[in-house]
Amino acid sequence: MKKNFLVIFSLALIFVFCGGFVFAAESSAVTDWYVDNFDASIVANSDSSLLITEKITADCGTLPDKHGIFRVLPLETKTDQGAFKTPVEMISITDFQGNPYEFQSIKDNFDKTITWKIGDKDKTVTGKNYYKIVYKVKNAVRFQNENFDELYWNLAGAFWQIPIEKFSAEIIFPNAVNSKNTFIDYYTGYFNSKGKDLANFQWKNENTVYFYSLKTLKPGEAITISAIFPKGIFTPYKMSFWEKYGNYLGFIMPLAVLAFCFLMWKKYGKDFAMKKPIPPEFGIPEKITPIQMGTVSSSGSWRNNFITACIIDLAVRKFITIEEIQDKILFFKLKDFKLNKIADFENSNLTDTEKIILKKIFGADKSVKLSSLKNNFYQELAEIKKSAFNDAIKNEWVVKKSSYLAVFFLVSGVLFLALPFILLSFADSLFFPALISATILIIFGSIMPKRTRKGTDLLFKIKGFERYMKQAENYRQQFYEKENIFDKFLPYAIIFGITKLWVKKMKDIYGEKYFETYHPVWFVGSYTSFNADSFTSQLNSITASISQSVGGASGASGAGGAGGGGGGGGGGGW
Repeated sequence: MKKNFLVIFSLALIFVFCGGFVFAAESSAVTDWYVDNFDASIVANSDSSLLITEKITADCGTLPDKHGIFRVLPLETKTDQGAFKTPVEMISITDFQGNPYEFQSIKDNFDKTITWKIGDKDKTVTGKNYYKIVYKVKNAVRFQNENFDELYWNLAGAFWQIPIEKFSAEIIFPNAVNSKNTFIDYYTGYFNSKGKDLANFQWKNENTVYFYSLKTLKPGEAITISAIFPKGIFTPYKMSFWEKYGNYLGFIMPLAVLAFCFLMWKKYGKDFAMKKPIPPEFGIPEKITPIQMGTVSSSGSWRNNFITACIIDLAVRKFITIEEIQDKILFFKLKDFKLNKIADFENSNLTDTEKIILKKIFGADKSVKLSSLKNNFYQELAEIKKSAFNDAIKNEWVVKKSSYLAVFFLVSGVLFLALPFILLSFADSLFFPALISATILIIFGSIMPKRTRKGTDLLFKIKGFERYMKQAENYRQQFYEKENIFDKFLPYAIIFGITKLWVKKMKDIYGEKYFETYHPVWFVGSYTSFNADSFTSQLNSITASISQSVGGASGASGAGGAGGGGGGGGGGGW
């Protein structure tokens, strides 16, 4: 008796520990989502559509941070006879009791797929979860063969990322399709495999075929059916007018946009012809300011370097000085610049735009650090731009209407850039037409601003002045005859984007000795004698600082293979 008790007790211990070990091993084996059971019901309709109901039992064990599964379906099937569309219509996604799931539809216009991401990112799940997905696929039956029609379909798609323990699918055909007039073939395994070892099938009744898996389907393994039946049972899918011609009709949009933009540009935006050749202009044309010159050159558009050029010009004209300073923070020395107001500008002959810039910079102060402007000065830019534009209008240099059209085109172009991505969800054929239309609008927006006849004549002189500055060595005598020419023309070099070239030209003309003793009275630097290279570096620092301050923000007869049919797709967990 005692001996029997010991045997039974020992067996019980073995059961407890080994059983517990096996359970623990099985539990720890769950490293990601897997499909415990996949049961599909496919109703083949006489209009060549399929009504598909998938009941998926997916398990993620006790893994953390799991939210649900996703299902991916193709919207186009590629064959050796070309590609044809298989439009998908979502009907419902619920659990087995009919309670709806939260899901997100993601359409990929380039890969031609639709993805349903099921679950809530703010909610986690564990264990078995039950998903019932009902959808309709159109254009599923193939009619290319002269002797028969065919349903060549992936029952289990080749693009699942997680294993499927058990799989079954029933295909319910119309009454005219039965076991006597229909030949069933199938393929299992990885893509294009012709094996049959993963599944089998049987006729459940005269018009229903039942497929079931024999082994676990590993990620990437598919089950594909090829059912051929007499012609005349199914009717070919008739594509809608939009599905048939939408890809072509969409390009009417950019053509219409191009025609409209061209006509508007020809009427309101095409500049007057400018005289040629352009002779050098030896002085500042009509004594206009750097901002005025920049505005005329850009047909009323704005560039951030206009502010830099204006500040340098105001310093040269002795309204302000620019001082290099150093701030000490802990053990570090940081270079900054301080602008000092040295002359009254309220009653001066400065333009309204220049006065506004000075007011926005200084306010009630007499000195201000450049670094202090970086976080708020950009807010004042709209008023400055408006003033510069109004000045060009008042002086009759630019056409007001063309500038408004430029803004309209640019804003419309930016809105059109967002339109393609909105259209992806319901009219993907319009993606590229909308993108092309946006590009056309932006291009014409940039060239739409038009100069008046007076503005074109002034531009002619500006081009001559730019030529004079770029080819300074050819006009040495004219440079020798002018005082402080380096300082006076420097702001305009900034407008033309030739600051470094301007410094080099001046060194070539006046020589190294001249620049060794030269020091701009408006710039207080860390050096006692002027050094062109050092000054260029300093000037670039000012330009960078100013820019920052304004830049705020047929599977039939063995010819097919696994995964080669329509539908199927894949999925996974997240």
